[in-house]
Amino acid sequence: MQKIGKHSDPYKGRKRWFWAVFILLFVISAVLLSVFSSRPRELTHVVMTVGICGEINHGGIYRLPEGSDLAQLIRKGGGLTYNADIRKIDLGRIAKNDSIYSIPRRIYSAGTNTGSNLSKAIAQLPEFTPDTFAYHEKEIRHLSILYIEFPSVFMLVNYYPDQKRLSMVNIPHSTILLNNDYRLVDIFFTLGIGPTVKILENNLGQHIDYYLIQDRLSFISLVDMVSGIDLPIDQPFAEAYHLKAGTRRVDGFYTWEYLRFMDTKRMNGKLIPSKELSSALDDKYKIPPKDLQLAYELRQYRQRNVISALRHAFMQALPAEQVTIIQNIMKSFETNIGKELVFSLYKDLLSVPGFSLGTLPGYYSDLLDKLYYYPDIPGFKMLRNQEIRKYLNQDDQTKPQAIY
Repeated sequence: MQKIGKHSDPYKGRKRWFWAVFILLFVISAVLLSVFSSRPRELTHVVMTVGICGEINHGGIYRLPEGSDLAQLIRKGGGLTYNADIRKIDLGRIAKNDSIYSIPRRIYSAGTNTGSNLSKAIAQLPEFTPDTFAYHEKEIRHLSILYIEFPSVFMLVNYYPDQKRLSMVNIPHSTILLNNDYRLVDIFFTLGIGPTVKILENNLGQHIDYYLIQDRLSFISLVDMVSGIDLPIDQPFAEAYHLKAGTRRVDGFYTWEYLRFMDTKRMNGKLIPSKELSSALDDKYKIPPKDLQLAYELRQYRQRNVISALRHAFMQALPAEQVTIIQNIMKSFETNIGKELVFSLYKDLLSVPGFSLGTLPGYYSDLLDKLYYYPDIPGFKMLRNQEIRKYLNQDDQTKPQAIY
């Protein structure tokens, strides 16, 4: 019988081979993970079945990507009727598979027909005469784009290619633009993009060249294309989503939640019992209008953070990666921008050095627990003209500047 020494091991060679193969596989996996995680990603979605009825133009059953919100469902159903009431509905609520949602009707005093009031207001819009963008009798080249992000972000983007400047003006979704109680968000989901652009042009005195419409899923995909963005995570948001406060990189999902987040605990938000809700779509939190106004202003601060972070992430990408990102963006937006212009325009919007973000001047007012925003159009025009003069005077400090 062969005697085995005290320190000998018949499996020693096999163990060496096992650990060598294990380490090799680990290294290969790490390399592959690094390569694929650094590439721009496109989301693939499971399809769900959702129904919608009530004050909707084309009620029925629709197939939507999982994760779609009520805003996407309403758009899929052809928009709202003139008598729809979405003032108590959270359009950002995620639709559930095999569910049916009913859009409620506006309740007015007897003899009042709000639908006819809306159509009459559209018909009575004056002939549009745009303001001239000029300085010292020289017309200034510019492009105006209406950016809409579902469910309730409306932003006017003014791009001045000669000055390499980008100005973005947030228009609150509750803005009143007609002689009735229809807000901007009501107008868009009732009338569609064409009439919405026309109404904004008439009110702002400015021609809008193009529009960009983006839904929740395409926004999340956009952030994931740049492998996430760095955001200053505040303590309330960190607590709600079990994250650490401070600057950290987040993906598209958390970026979307960051924009939409409302700290109901610190805003005196009250949870309404289900039996007191008039509709299954009603927002379950009743927030006082003053606190709601503060929440909207905080959202604008978050919008600035996200836009700045997106632009920074895009500029940090390699040129080849930027091309891929823009190509994917072109697929995710609904727009009327022609293919010959879209590539150069997107690149300029994401990387042009001069950048400002503000809000349409105006004030909030609440009526029967509903919050409305009344714009200061003369103030908007004055600030816009001052900004143009500021851009031009940076190139020519010797010319006099007219301030009014």
